[in-house]
Amino acid sequence: MLMALLSIAALAVLAVYFVLNQKNETQERIGTVKEILNKDALFVDFDDRRSNVVKLFGLKMASEREMLDEQIFDLLYNEVKGKRIRVKPVRVDTGEILVSEIYLMADEYLNEILIRQGFARWNPSEAANDRRLSEAQEMAKMHDQGVWNPTVKQLAAEESREAESYELEIEGDSAEEGDRAENESFASADSEANRERIATGAEAKPHLE
Repeated sequence: MLMALLSIAALAVLAVYFVLNQKNETQERIGTVKEILNKDALFVDFDDRRSNVVKLFGLKMASEREMLDEQIFDLLYNEVKGKRIRVKPVRVDTGEILVSEIYLMADEYLNEILIRQGFARWNPSEAANDRRLSEAQEMAKMHDQGVWNPTVKQLAAEESREAESYELEIEGDSAEEGDRAENESFASADSEANRERIATGAEAKPHLE
């Protein structure tokens, strides 16, 4: 009975710990950006001496085919790395990744800046109610920024066509290799069968003295 009560008490303490920890993770925090991990991910040292990966909420970054990576990283390294930011987590993903709204210390909304520059697209499935992001996208479209620029669209389409052509070429080469190997296999089998027939015929032939 005592062991059962102790087990229940321990589970209750753990439950309270996880609830409080989750609450702390989603509280607004201030820290310094130590590294740019990716176009949409930063490594941040917070003032509470904890460090986390922080991922931008509500957007999808431009793809490599749209060839904007250099401009995106220029912005992040010049305006974000080493700077103080305010992080407002929306959720915590696996590995304690904070999917967040990120604000520069001048209260500029980084997620919005990236979309307004055309470096990212608003993701309504994640941030349907964030009007700042949807309005930033409309502004980017209006001014042909980034991914909405006709030249960028054309280059991305050409890259996509070239990639598809290359994939089809690879598939064609693989199919030819497969056919060649199959034909060689059949030829080998026929040759073996012929040798067996010749050997059988030789054995059956009567010996003449």
